[in-house]
Amino acid sequence: MGKKILVKVNEDKCYLCGGCAGVCPTLAIEVSSSWHFLEDKCISCMICIKACPVGALTYEEVSQ
Repeated sequence: MGKKILVKVNEDKCYLCGGCAGVCPTLAIEVSSSWHFLEDKCISCMICIKACPVGALTYEEVSQ
């Protein structure tokens, strides 16, 4: 199994466009009036990080 990640948002950069949530294949990100990451649903594909138009998302590896 590959590395497990924890996706983090820079709230100063994020304008809650929902692009990251829209591309997540497991619906691990919810965006409404705030940004919320659901770690238990994440498959560590990093598609959300690549999709963010303003570079507001980063990640850190977590032990499994």
